[in-house]
Amino acid sequence: MPKVGKLRLPPGPIMGLIVMSTLAFTLIFIIIYRSPYTHANLNSDGYDRTSVIYEGQTTPFTGVGLDDPHFANTGDPVQDGRVLFFAFNCASCHGLNGGGGPVGKDLTGDSALKIKTKVREGPKGMPAFDPDVFTDADMQKVITFLQSSGQ
Repeated sequence: MPKVGKLRLPPGPIMGLIVMSTLAFTLIFIIIYRSPYTHANLNSDGYDRTSVIYEGQTTPFTGVGLDDPHFANTGDPVQDGRVLFFAFNCASCHGLNGGGGPVGKDLTGDSALKIKTKVREGPKGMPAFDPDVFTDADMQKVITFLQSSGQ
């Protein structure tokens, strides 16, 4: 007759229970820690990391801080225009020399009047550049740079 004693569980199920509990706790901790609501990008109105822009809304350009504008005072309008073209983030859409890019069209053949009008209007998702941020003198330098790039 078999001897009946204490029931002993093998170590496998106990270790499995410990590992699964630890994994579940770790995943829950990571999800809570990475939640946007645990970061400092909330204010009383809600999530504020990026602003909401609606289709057809004119978006004024306020600058991205890529370059210090005093670097655009060398006296050479082409070089100054190149610096401003990058400083105002034009190259990200219109290409390195204004010849067209992934989003923006080729600007090298456009007239100065057309460029000025489009820069102030902000057509098709392009930000509108306010004269206080992007002055007419700076725009003329960029136009000189674009015209030199098209030759």
